Amino acid sequence: MAPQRGNLIVGRAIHPMKTFHSEEWPGVRVYLEEELRKAAGSLIGAPLLLDHVYPLDGEVLEASYVDGAVEYVADLRSEEVLGWVRDGTISHCSVEYEWENLERVDGVAPRGITFTGLSLLKEYEPGDRETTVAVWEAIVKRLREAAESSVKRRTEESPAVEAALEAVSSALTELSDRMERNHRILKTRVDALEKLVNSRGALGEAVIDPAAGNTGEIVSKAEILSELKRACYERVPRHWSYGACRQNLRLKDLIRRLEKGEEGQR
Repeated sequence: MAPQRGNLIVGRAIHPMKTFHSEEWPGVRVYLEEELRKAAGSLIGAPLLLDHVYPLDGEVLEASYVDGAVEYVADLRSEEVLGWVRDGTISHCSVEYEWENLERVDGVAPRGITFTGLSLLKEYEPGDRETTVAVWEAIVKRLREAAESSVKRRTEESPAVEAALEAVSSALTELSDRMERNHRILKTRVDALEKLVNSRGALGEAVIDPAAGNTGEIVSKAEILSELKRACYERVPRHWSYGACRQNLRLKDLIRRLEKGEEGQR
């Protein structure tokens, strides 16, 4: 009979670890990762049992070593036992196996493992307390609820996220506009200074700003140099663009040329 989704159970059968069995031999068993990885596939087709005693109607359909454990999918055709899994009465399992030889490694490590059964534990404590048993439908339900919760959370947070992004975009636009204005102002002053340096007329006096030319306000070259040096040799703001920084370097070069011209006139 083909397995039905409602009959499927999934979980972890065993991990690399050391288990203790005071009333059995060997009392200390060491399960090595390399051995479990090699043996995982042998669990496929193994029968299901209850408490290592009572055979159950079912078998392991799939098994592999994943993320540090032998994981399995099994078909369990017993409504009573499935009910115990659903209500948590059964939540652990234990493997049955044969081995080729035993190796002493701070205990006894079975080598050449072949799994022969998977036992669901109702009355007994597991040697590996990290084993799990769950009904497939419950796993699917939890995954669906988690996905729906995630979608709902993203939907609720969406307006706040959009508002934050809009605020950041607005701030970046304002900063960009301010940088552009600073760049244009600096370029105007650099161009004016270049004309001053390259002019063939007297350099003893000059207009400090082209916009001031209509006012007749005249200042000395020494005052121009002083103002330019104060502005250009202060620390360059971080928000200046590459072009603005290049203009600042041009100003400094022109200042040096003016100062050299003054020295030549002395």
